Amino acid sequence: MIDQIKEVIQQFTTQEVGSNEQIPNDLAGKVASETGSSFIDGIKSAVSGGNLGDLTNLFSNTDANSLTSNPVVKNITESLGTKLNSNVGLDASAAGGFASTIVPKVITLISEKVKSGDFNISEIFASLTGGDASAALDQNGDGKLGLDDAMSALKDGKLGDTLGNLFK
Repeated sequence: MIDQIKEVIQQFTTQEVGSNEQIPNDLAGKVASETGSSFIDGIKSAVSGGNLGDLTNLFSNTDANSLTSNPVVKNITESLGTKLNSNVGLDASAAGGFASTIVPKVITLISEKVKSGDFNISEIFASLTGGDASAALDQNGDGKLGLDDAMSALKDGKLGDTLGNLFK
């Protein structure tokens, strides 16, 4: 699942680089790779850090403008900006500017794929935790893990306990 997410991110990012005058097209592959790894690392960090409310809000929100206030988005954006500057060689202004625009767009893209069923949230969690997260997170017992399960767990105050058990 992580590889599929990275592939979608890399394709999308490569297109975005093509329309960005501050980033040379020959750096598109490196920028796309850093964007994908920053996104995955940021999500993993949020899961392992117990940032579950922010993570749930992240995947249930498709408004790119309101995503910028989410702490997970802020961390991913800062990390990506740093990587684009140090690893790819973009100047700090171009790196930060690109990161602040691409991260909300990528999250919106992934959120839309989760909502449409192209990506399965239980498979995402399982790939991040190294196990089968669906049984532990399926709040309504329908055998599928969706945003309704995450919202239910968050509202009932059980999401932290449920996900916490995955790491024991």
